Amino acid sequence: MSIGRRNLSRKPRNHRRGLRIESLEKRQMMAGDLGSLHNAAMPSDVNGDGDVTPIDALNVINYLSRLSSPEGEFGAPASADDGIKMVDVDNSGNVTALDALLVVNDLLIEGEDPPLKPSELNVNSFFDAFPKAAEVDSVFAANFNNAFEVGGSENELQAADVDTLLSRASAATRSNDGIIAVVDRNGTILGVRVEEGVYASLPKGSKELSFAIDGAVAKARTAAFFSSGQAPLTSRTIRSLSQSTMTQREVQSSPVAEQGEYQGPGFVAPIGVGGKFPPEVNFTPQVDLFAIEHQSRDSQLHAGTNQIKGDADDFTLRTRFNGDPTYIPESAEDFFQTWPESYGVQTETDFAAQSRGVATLPGGIPLFKTVVDSFGNAVTSPVSDSINLVGGIGVFFPGEDGFASYEQGFVRGINQSEKTRTNADKVLEAEFAAFIAAAGQRIVVGDSNFSRDLREFNQNLPELERFVLPNGRIDLVGITLEIYGPNPTREHRIPGIDRLIEIGRANFGGNGFVSGELQVVSPGGDLLLDGRPVPEGWLIAPHDSQVDLGLTSEIVDQIINQGIREAEITRAAIRLDIDNQFRPGARTAMVMAVTDSTGELLGLYRMPDATVFSIDVAIAKARNVVYYADATAGVLQDADRIDFNGDGVFGTISTSLSNNAGDTLPVGTAVTNRTFRFLAEPRYPTGQELPANSADGLNKVDPLCEQKPEICRLIAPQSILRLPGINPITAENLGDGIPLDISVYRDPNSPAVLAYDAFNIGRNFRDLGDAEVKIHGTEILQPLANQNGIVFFPGSTPVYLDNDAEKLVGGFGVSGDGVDQDDVVTSAGQVGYAAPASIRADQFPVAGVRLPFQKFNRDPRG
Repeated sequence: MSIGRRNLSRKPRNHRRGLRIESLEKRQMMAGDLGSLHNAAMPSDVNGDGDVTPIDALNVINYLSRLSSPEGEFGAPASADDGIKMVDVDNSGNVTALDALLVVNDLLIEGEDPPLKPSELNVNSFFDAFPKAAEVDSVFAANFNNAFEVGGSENELQAADVDTLLSRASAATRSNDGIIAVVDRNGTILGVRVEEGVYASLPKGSKELSFAIDGAVAKARTAAFFSSGQAPLTSRTIRSLSQSTMTQREVQSSPVAEQGEYQGPGFVAPIGVGGKFPPEVNFTPQVDLFAIEHQSRDSQLHAGTNQIKGDADDFTLRTRFNGDPTYIPESAEDFFQTWPESYGVQTETDFAAQSRGVATLPGGIPLFKTVVDSFGNAVTSPVSDSINLVGGIGVFFPGEDGFASYEQGFVRGINQSEKTRTNADKVLEAEFAAFIAAAGQRIVVGDSNFSRDLREFNQNLPELERFVLPNGRIDLVGITLEIYGPNPTREHRIPGIDRLIEIGRANFGGNGFVSGELQVVSPGGDLLLDGRPVPEGWLIAPHDSQVDLGLTSEIVDQIINQGIREAEITRAAIRLDIDNQFRPGARTAMVMAVTDSTGELLGLYRMPDATVFSIDVAIAKARNVVYYADATAGVLQDADRIDFNGDGVFGTISTSLSNNAGDTLPVGTAVTNRTFRFLAEPRYPTGQELPANSADGLNKVDPLCEQKPEICRLIAPQSILRLPGINPITAENLGDGIPLDISVYRDPNSPAVLAYDAFNIGRNFRDLGDAEVKIHGTEILQPLANQNGIVFFPGSTPVYLDNDAEKLVGGFGVSGDGVDQDDVVTSAGQVGYAAPASIRADQFPVAGVRLPFQKFNRDPRG
């Protein structure tokens, strides 16, 4: 039922969130009971009779009612010995009304066809069933960039281009043990070449090979997602900007591993503590994109409450981010049925496969194509209209198991530096191969100092017309970012691009031989695909919230347009003015998202040429902050709250910097993703260093806070480094080096939010979701449908009405050309709907340290 947009009253949170009535608060069961209270084979079959019926839901309800006193307090823990059925449907360790709802959902979809495969989702027929809302495609429209408008698909990647790119990368080096992938700007895999030597360890058609292919895909997507038409950002650049804590346990893992000790995300990143900028310089602060490796892992098929993809509780989205098709403009329809899927899912050979996120090992290079008009004539001016970012290419050397530790030459316990791993021989070979493949014709520059003659390589490689590589210099807070090759050092006093060319010339020197074979990239058996453009403008038209009654389409429109106006005059951090000799000074291009308190996407806008990764990020930011700021009883889960001293008790709440005893925040505190980053960094506060002997004597079984409380206090409370099995100095495995089981890091009760996000893909912290959330395009209720992970860098705010802490109605997320710039644009958008100052996170110091809320450049429009 439509709710009038002018009604500014708001339903009470405990009424709206039907799963969280006071008498049915979660009940913690004893660990010894958990196994017998969950049906692993058929979770919704509570009574174990081999079938799912309404009686199973009734069993859960009766369990909750029988153990609840009139005051709403639970009695003594129950066990299977009491005759209790297998009521822990989601295997969370708690029994809540959500368990009953999961049974009901299974009953609703019983008899339906199996979850739709990507190839079965016909874009046109799906959207035809949902008439557009008023003003969609007129006032609120999406479109494509100028290159597509003037020349159509000729200015995108063509299958023949993809074939040539893959061949060039293979022929660029003498080795034959690499994997090469090409994606378009949406992230769709267009082509993959596996060189012959790879098959010695990773057999054709195996899940292990599919996992290894995803390593190359991750590098290619990083370049495509983070570059813009005015800045060539590579996977090397993104490592410079992230400096994430990347543990051995995360890198040496795979979603398809059979042993629990090796199950995990399989990130493609250099192992190290991170948290410093410039990298590995002591007593320096964090940099922008902390934990960016976790992003762009959303999938059409989402894991259910048990977080294990491929199990019975999985659910299928019909649109990416669960966007309402009624408000998706026609030009954006294709985008909303395109996910950054793993190779196994895209080809429909392994639906349990999982993409490896954002790669931050070098070897991912953006692809730029010169623009022609509809008659085939070259567009030559302005420069910004003469080239078009069309995708990315990634080269990855998987070794025997597909882990990124092979490529970076990782050896545990020998004090390797992150710089050594980032610039290992195989990493540089991968980077050179991708670089020379992408630079088909020339390097495009504004200053001749950045130009290079590549004819010595191109004459031995297949010809690639109309492909160029822009080059320039991008500085962040006075530090020159690495783009192609490493920055100069005392040992190598030449620019990175020259180091890369030197390495290619001396050590690899392409011989023109193309190794291996193309892989199938579609369910229909295609070996090569054409690329597609990414829409810009309104991707989700503004509309009213159906649960937060004061959050109207007019407010959504106002917030986003206030942000747009600021973005248009804010100086970008990672974008060059290529029409002015590639100099700094370009204005930002941002993505802005507004959600309500259920995570429902009420408005989504992409400014022209804004980075594609920012779409996922802006939405997640908005969803993250509204969940965390919710003061309704039972919404914010205890495991997500700050427990600084790690004793399992939420202690002192401080309002004074002179009080070092602050242990947590009040429930309902307004936080931002800048706050989340500060709480997950490897040191606390950022810029601290640990004593050199901090890891001495640590066992690998117990948490750091139990073994060395004084060291634990120097590490942020939600960092993965507080967990067992990880060396807090090096991020390597402790003890004998054998990793701990995934259950340690996937634990739903773990205080390490950073680890939980890495090992539990697509969850909004531990948010149980909202009972009324539907999978758009169906009538299926799915509380987790409006979740797509956690972001650990700035550009967000909770949204309030009337400056009233009791009127939290949504979240606002911004992402684009620099995280401080994201905050600047957020601050403009939130005018009139900002968090009351008295409840902001910066009002409650933790351990004597003020938590950050938002931060701004001294001269953001300079």
